[in-house]
Amino acid sequence: MEFRHLEALVAIADEGSFTAAADALNTVQSNVSGQIRQLETEIGVPLLVRSRRGAALTEAGRAVVTRARRIQRERDGILADVAALQGLQIGEVSFGIVGTASRWLVPELVASLRREAPGVRLRINEGTSERLVAEVLSNQLAQAIVTAPVLSDRLISERLLDERLVGLVPEDSDLPSDTAVPLERMARLPMVMPPANNPLRLEVQDAAARAGVELQVPIEVEGVRLIGELVGAGAGVSILPETAIDPDTAGVRTVPVDGLPPRRLVLVTPQDAQLSFADRAVRERVIEIVAARRPTT
Repeated sequence: MEFRHLEALVAIADEGSFTAAADALNTVQSNVSGQIRQLETEIGVPLLVRSRRGAALTEAGRAVVTRARRIQRERDGILADVAALQGLQIGEVSFGIVGTASRWLVPELVASLRREAPGVRLRINEGTSERLVAEVLSNQLAQAIVTAPVLSDRLISERLLDERLVGLVPEDSDLPSDTAVPLERMARLPMVMPPANNPLRLEVQDAAARAGVELQVPIEVEGVRLIGELVGAGAGVSILPETAIDPDTAGVRTVPVDGLPPRRLVLVTPQDAQLSFADRAVRERVIEIVAARRPTT
């Protein structure tokens, strides 16, 4: 078994066909077909199901791809570690983060890396906690910031920050800013919230259910920035992590809300993976940025 065999299989998994995989690897389709044939012969089972629409992984193929991605990461880590030891500060870093935290963390992280390690290539995936956890487990990402709880014993989960959830209301709302608003009162107002399967939406819905009320959500929006702009335009109210709200959003203000638990951000990494020097540098910088946001009292 050679690395190029595994590389071909991963490319097919990512691209969906032999032709597209050959293009991605800058080779010809016959080379990719030959490498997969040799790999399947050695392993002894089919790894792909071919069709006119492309190629799909078998169950065995999915298992091999998961380990192949890990091998790719280890290879890249070896090269990056040697480069770092030589003072070259190069390498490729993959990092995931939930959208509610990316607004304040990612710009500072990118600026820091440009200053301290300009040769590092940073790939950032923004998504839901469930998707990012799956990508870390499948070795597509080295690490990710997600919301707790993380229900996998294959991951190390490191607490970063407890975020306060607050109400976001139009500036001219009659809700007070100096006293906490009961969650029941917020829930009776039209709300602009993320889609129904979003972890934040589920957390707020669970809190409302415990309070004996149901959210009224006529408008669902994926992007946090757009939620703020819609609230400012009078489309309704919302509940968001305090750190996710852009202070420059016009026409809105925040109000404290009773009955909402804090939202915990954690950094997840695989139990059995060795982070490269570049990945560890990103981890350390992330921890520094988050620590600066923690309350001092």
